[in-house]
Amino acid sequence: MSFVIVEYKKLKTQYPEFQEKMAALESDALSLASARWPGLTYGKFKPGANQYGRTTHLPELYADEAGDILDKNHSPTTWGVDEFRQYFSSTSPAAVAIPGWKTILQGGNPQAIGITPEDVILAIAGFAITDPSINFSKLKMEIEDKTYVKVDIEEAHIYEQPAIIFEEGYVVPPESHFIVKGFFQASGYQRVIPLGFVLYRRKDFLIHE
Repeated sequence: MSFVIVEYKKLKTQYPEFQEKMAALESDALSLASARWPGLTYGKFKPGANQYGRTTHLPELYADEAGDILDKNHSPTTWGVDEFRQYFSSTSPAAVAIPGWKTILQGGNPQAIGITPEDVILAIAGFAITDPSINFSKLKMEIEDKTYVKVDIEEAHIYEQPAIIFEEGYVVPPESHFIVKGFFQASGYQRVIPLGFVLYRRKDFLIHE
């Protein structure tokens, strides 16, 4: 899991390679979509009939460490409803001691937490951390049957709003095992936002409130 760390607000202006990485990630995601959803074409942000669409990463596609999906029904409501903001401690979101490894995000399939939802493909270019302080020092991921080596991200402390950009992005198929963990050194609020995009097959899955 090789990566670079850049300032998030300068990502598009001072890191031109990011657009190249996004283009490569899109190509990989579209190839998977064509294989998984035969007969459908790519409708981008305005899909029509017999098309699949594209949107941003949405909190409701993920669950917290306690297995609670990060949607509008998320509990506790005190620290995040339909957003990526979470409070991490030895008892929140679940009872896991700090210092120690805690789950930051996992697949938010209502039928099987830890598995990505059906009818969506996650294309992950990296993660943005938008908090004034960072409470975890290492990061690791599990995707499908692979566990990627842990990496140290302490360099991120020198940035105001660091973005961790993978040298090669990850395309996560529908209904696949997916977990992101961090080694937490302290308690506190943390907002870790996946960068990239999501492809979806069913409009009714995402167009609702």
